[in-house]
Amino acid sequence: MKRNLKTAMALTLSAVMALGIPVMAEEESTGEEIVTEEAAAEESAAEEPAAEEPAEETAPFAYLMYANTDWSVQYWGSDPAGLTPTNVDVTGEGSYTVGLEFDAPSAGVAFAAIGIDQGENEFPNYTIELNAIRVNGEEIEFGKGYTSSDDGIVTRMNIYNEWVAELPTDARSFDGSLEEAAPIIVDPAAFESVEKVEVDFTLHEFMQDEAYIMYANSDWSKQYWGGEPDEGITVENAAINGSDLYTAKIAFDEPQQGIAFAGLGLANGEATYPGWCMYIDAIRVNGEEIEFGTGYTTSDDGVVTRVNLYNEWVTELPEDARGISGLPEEASAIIVDPADFESVESIEVDFILTYPSEEGYVMFANADWSKQAWQNEMSEGMGIETAVISGPGTYTAGITFDEPSAGLAFAAIGISNGEKSYNGYFIDITEIKVNGEAIEFGKGYTSSDDGIETRENIYNEWVSELPADARRKDGDLEGASAIIVDPAAFESVESIEVTFDFIYGKPIEKSADAPLTEEEAAALQAADYNAYIGVQSENYIFRNAWNDTYGRDDTENEGFFNRLTGWDADNNAVDYGGTFVDAQLTNEGEYTVSLTTGEMGFGTDTYFRLLFVSTDLPSKLINDGFVTIDNVRTKIGDAASQTYTDIDTSGEFARIVIIDEYNRSEDPFGYTVPGADTTISITFDVTGLTE
Repeated sequence: MKRNLKTAMALTLSAVMALGIPVMAEEESTGEEIVTEEAAAEESAAEEPAAEEPAEETAPFAYLMYANTDWSVQYWGSDPAGLTPTNVDVTGEGSYTVGLEFDAPSAGVAFAAIGIDQGENEFPNYTIELNAIRVNGEEIEFGKGYTSSDDGIVTRMNIYNEWVAELPTDARSFDGSLEEAAPIIVDPAAFESVEKVEVDFTLHEFMQDEAYIMYANSDWSKQYWGGEPDEGITVENAAINGSDLYTAKIAFDEPQQGIAFAGLGLANGEATYPGWCMYIDAIRVNGEEIEFGTGYTTSDDGVVTRVNLYNEWVTELPEDARGISGLPEEASAIIVDPADFESVESIEVDFILTYPSEEGYVMFANADWSKQAWQNEMSEGMGIETAVISGPGTYTAGITFDEPSAGLAFAAIGISNGEKSYNGYFIDITEIKVNGEAIEFGKGYTSSDDGIETRENIYNEWVSELPADARRKDGDLEGASAIIVDPAAFESVESIEVTFDFIYGKPIEKSADAPLTEEEAAALQAADYNAYIGVQSENYIFRNAWNDTYGRDDTENEGFFNRLTGWDADNNAVDYGGTFVDAQLTNEGEYTVSLTTGEMGFGTDTYFRLLFVSTDLPSKLINDGFVTIDNVRTKIGDAASQTYTDIDTSGEFARIVIIDEYNRSEDPFGYTVPGADTTISITFDVTGLTE
């Protein structure tokens, strides 16, 4: 269904949460070290030297981090010794100057960077553009830097940092391009004898980026994937600068037939606008609006942010799928009818770029559990005031009672879908009012009970130790607790009001080795998968795995996956024909894949190098014990069926391996390579999949 701009901006999530109480996992915490001369010498292989946080100044301010060659003079934003800093309060977008003046000439540079204290909290996603560097009053040359953070708190631009071997994952640039950006952008020779250093820079609110329509017609003869278009294609890409309504367009000199793929891409979106969403507001084909369904925002490569319009290669929603108001169940990678693209002269897409919109709310249960509030579900005689979360900021949420409520069994601040829309962000409660009066409270922490909802517990006596995902913006979990209030303050409650800061935090990368949760496994078990027979003979007549070169998705080598292919003496591809029967794995049961050779058979070849089944079933489902593939039977021509089971789950997707010359010294059974019009079949059982 098509939605308009007004509808899009008013979306809020209204899913009902369960009334369970968590049993928490064990605590994990990390600490940080302050750079010293000895530490710098001993740990020069480390990525970056840590910097002390300013002790006295509380407002965001910019400063120049610096260490001379022998680390005898250092400055990290506070406690200057042997120098006088020029720091500057940062109020937002604008131009600033920072600097250092040394009591005596300082020899060389070991480290230098612009730092903005609390920058990642107060100015998330902002970028630094370096304008000038002056040493002893003389401007020096410099290269292209990048903006990032070493600790998720201080925003920085490295000027000279030899501890960085590669750009960090949060590296970003004011112009949207990281090409040639580096952590060392000055010649250290310019710092041979330093009396004074000054740096001019501009802080930009949002990074520039470009959005465009990705498209391939039905036979892939016309394609566009960003950048310079091919002849016969005209594009009007959208220049992106923050949250707004944009339009991207692609047009063709001659009408194009059909659609094989279409999407909306944001060139460097995962770096320039991490966690943001693109919401489709309208699609026009040849100037006429068409109907469309519910999409989602994701990234295929960790660089380009994308919304799929038509992508039949996606069989299930990716882990990073997100929407501006949660992720609707009907979200899909195919949201348009290909019939609307029968003859395409132009495509236009109107879309909104914005932070995801989630709800913040007070969760509550009184002493006897007769009064409960859980997001939008509450007991009779209660009212709830939710906060619309649309990025970092200060929010207030609360609940009211028609009649005074006695006592406290549970209370917390929750943010719906926060772990997905705002992965790694922090909740910091700043005020709690009961019946309009502020009460005292202790030190809390941010975590999640289910990997979906973000919360900060106010009173949760079921937590005996901090969970593994407990986090605070300052990194200090010492003394943090799941009980931060005295329940006596809730003896007779007519209203509760909680004010909290929602603070930017780096996305938490889930370890590939982390076991699937029951919820994750259930979603994967309910998806549909595919199985494809694969083969390689003595002289390399082959059908490769679906995700390999010449595989199902290799658009540069189309047609190879649907036939047996060999090579002539000049290394030209030869079509050996053949017919494949593949299987869609939709539930538990027995499945068969097969290959029937064509008139050429396998030529004169006498043995197989490979015989296997490639699947797009995640290996993790098998490795974590949720799905099993067994009882594999192989039949080659008229020979008897052979039982041999070897399931390879070392890669991302599971494979059934029958013959593998490259990794096994012997074949599991004897066989004869079939001639013309002969069938090879592999049958196997699958358990653990659900409809």
